[in-house]
Amino acid sequence: MNEVLFFKTFVLVGGMLVITSIAARINKAYETTLESILTIGGTFLTLFIVWNQADVFPNNLYALAAFSFCIGWSMGPTITMFGESFKFRKYRQKLGLKSKTVQMKKSFWGGDENKKTVYFYVDSPEKTYEADSQEMIQVHNRFKQEVLTQDHDPYSQKWQNNVFFALVATTLSVFMTAGIVYFSETDFGFLGSFLFFFILAFVILRLFKAYVIKDSSFSMIQTIGGIVLFTFYLIYDFNRLEKAMARGDESWGTAVDLAVNIYLDIINLFLLILEALSESN
Repeated sequence: MNEVLFFKTFVLVGGMLVITSIAARINKAYETTLESILTIGGTFLTLFIVWNQADVFPNNLYALAAFSFCIGWSMGPTITMFGESFKFRKYRQKLGLKSKTVQMKKSFWGGDENKKTVYFYVDSPEKTYEADSQEMIQVHNRFKQEVLTQDHDPYSQKWQNNVFFALVATTLSVFMTAGIVYFSETDFGFLGSFLFFFILAFVILRLFKAYVIKDSSFSMIQTIGGIVLFTFYLIYDFNRLEKAMARGDESWGTAVDLAVNIYLDIINLFLLILEALSESN
């Protein structure tokens, strides 16, 4: 068994995760729309450079560092968004403001029924408010003043507990999937084609969630589906690593390829677990 490839891969993964966590702590929110566009563009550009320089040492390390930093720079605002969603949910519970899903007509789909979320107070459930109603705008404004602008808001510790739980759950998933591959004699290479189609479906569902179906139940289902998907991706990529080690492959290109894929599996798994916690009641 080739331990050189194993060492290279996990040193790269560990370094990328450290750089990502530093960048995420530095940038908690985008200052401008241009910053978000440049971050996304920088992510794809640095990823292209990573693949182009994968076999060239130390250029591959510089490219991986830049790519990891871009990912972390975008993760910070994402985690902040999840945190604000979680805190707003807790704030609504304090006000006695609940949500429910109702049917609506959406002309874009030729009059088909679609779901959306509306809000109501427990003491007057017959009166509902849409997300963009004046009542909900006032609730959001009070939430910003009473919670987000405070140095130590009442929900901060609960959110930090969720972040810690997501980190622990992700770490356990990594060790669990690595153990499955190590102790099993099964070749998990057959998962590749299935996972490719499932990730395409997952991307489509994410787009539906963002622009079409505003339903909390649908959102939670596709989030949990994403957690399962990237857990299987970890199994698949650890299996790729095992087979490359068995071949005696020590190349930087293979190490970079595996490191990037395992790194992205871990990042996506962590964010999806955190998203599920932010949406959970």
